[in-house]
Amino acid sequence: MSAHPTHGAEPIPRYWLYGEPPAVPELRFVHIETIPERMRLYNWEVRPHRHDGLSHALLVTGGGGVLTVDGVEAAFRAPALIVVPAQVVHGFRFDPGTDGHVLTMSEGFLAGVLAAAPEVELREAPALPMAWDLEAGSDEAAALERGFADIRREFRAHHIGRASAISAQVLLLLVATARLAADRRREGGREGGREGRGVSSDLRLLARLRPMIDEEFSRHWPVERYAAALGVTAGRLNAVCRRVTGLSTLQLVHARLMLEARRSLIYTSHGMAEIGYALGFEDPAYFSRFFAKREGRSPQAFRRAHAEGSAGSGLTGGSLAGNGLDRSGGGSPE
Repeated sequence: MSAHPTHGAEPIPRYWLYGEPPAVPELRFVHIETIPERMRLYNWEVRPHRHDGLSHALLVTGGGGVLTVDGVEAAFRAPALIVVPAQVVHGFRFDPGTDGHVLTMSEGFLAGVLAAAPEVELREAPALPMAWDLEAGSDEAAALERGFADIRREFRAHHIGRASAISAQVLLLLVATARLAADRRREGGREGGREGRGVSSDLRLLARLRPMIDEEFSRHWPVERYAAALGVTAGRLNAVCRRVTGLSTLQLVHARLMLEARRSLIYTSHGMAEIGYALGFEDPAYFSRFFAKREGRSPQAFRRAHAEGSAGSGLTGGSLAGNGLDRSGGGSPE
């Protein structure tokens, strides 16, 4: 990886879809398309930006280009696997005619997929940005290509069990990514393995923080405890979080609490007190105030609105049968 010109004093753009105003992604948003489908719209280049709550996984099957992450460049050639976690500043310059797939997933979707996976290595797999060149014709490259193709086929077909099939394929991709990371670490970083090479200390620290928040958010750890567990001061941790994500450490923890609260309100029939207790709130009234302050409506109103919206769309109980995986009419952000 090599140095890239700094962004100066200009703020880093945040997008929902590239070029569109930022928005909160749907809890289980997923989208997949080919690289040419989107890159032809932007002359094969996307300037540095970031998304709130959306992660990317790209499989490059032809061509190549350059990934820019947090001001650092990594060149890649097909076949290659690229992962960009949520909130990380990134951009692309693809060689014209580059082919492959772009998979975009919300943090809510990933949290749901990982909920059934006990291995901590899987939660850590998408935490760091990476660009890995794969060996052409290798088993790992062939398995990844089948996985992305299966997700794209399920995404477009709208068959029964669509959401479950896509979730299962994404879990297999996370397993493949974790195994690739382990292999690269054992090999000491062979040529073409670029996980973490040139990645800033800020991104490394954030990559260690994310799985910790996933484990401890319901315990309501103070920022100082997260900082101590990571071996840094609370001030440094806050500064890193703000610099990389635009949010403080506490705001990241609260965002994870809100994600789990929304999931519980949509996908379970638990009462408000039960949900609040599960999230570490001893007082149900405080949970309701916490939720309403950040959502703009009470937990009951959120659940009611989602249930009414699901009924109107023909979905059952907020499930993702049918068209619920992607925003209607939306494309995949880059």
